[in-house]
Amino acid sequence: MMRALFVLFLFLLGTFTFGQSHTIEMCFSDASQYPTRVAYEVQNDKGIILKQGFLEVVSASEYCEVLLAVSKKFAVLVYEDANRNSQMDRGWFAQPLEKYAFSNNAWATLSKPDLEDMLISRTGAKTRVTLTFKSVTDF
Repeated sequence: MMRALFVLFLFLLGTFTFGQSHTIEMCFSDASQYPTRVAYEVQNDKGIILKQGFLEVVSASEYCEVLLAVSKKFAVLVYEDANRNSQMDRGWFAQPLEKYAFSNNAWATLSKPDLEDMLISRTGAKTRVTLTFKSVTDF
């Protein structure tokens, strides 16, 4: 019994110490239309996916919240799921047809930017991120 309580205590302590929840507040500008559906992915500083999902966004000024445990630095990748088919639509040479964005305003022409360029630092209990959608033809 004591062993089980000790293991539970260590688990809870580890969760509290290393996995404290954090709120990421995101707003999305330059979508093709509002309201819109946005797919998001949060990665840690090693590129491991922490959370994925979809958000319903009413306007460019609305902040949407995602609650999860993040490392000191993390990256956010998003795309506008304009046709609501739950996938990034692609055209010639697999280039995205829907608008997309990366944290830290990272951008690489015709490719995904390096993780290092997308990383942002966690701030306090909440981190605010503004993501500006672009199309593959934006240089």
